Amino acid sequence: METLNVIKKSIVITFASIILACGAETLAAIVFIPAFTAGWPVVGVPDYTINLQSDDEGLESGIIFGDESNHPTDADKQFNTLDGSFNGLNIEFTINRPNDVKMKYTGKMIPISDENHTIIRMELNSSEGALVLGSE
Repeated sequence: METLNVIKKSIVITFASIILACGAETLAAIVFIPAFTAGWPVVGVPDYTINLQSDDEGLESGIIFGDESNHPTDADKQFNTLDGSFNGLNIEFTINRPNDVKMKYTGKMIPISDENHTIIRMELNSSEGALVLGSE
């Protein structure tokens, strides 16, 4: 029993030492949980928005769904559905546009800080080019 307690204490001390040696930023990265569900304006394109939702919000990774509205090349300005996933700060989704066009976006979410994980910006890329979601 005494040996088990010594092993437990050693493991805790080792883990705490590693966290302290690496700094608080490492600890924040280990427990990062994004908060991003919202309607996102596309920077530089008036009235163009991407709405992202997740039943998995509050988890480190999960599935997202939503829609795109008022895409500049969409004459009918309809809502195009999207689906995808996130893992930590990484995000990817595919927008289903008219005529069976599927546009895949991949990129990073930018939080307020290491302590406040609310996402304030997303920087994405696709074959159409760069797309930035958030305020200007």
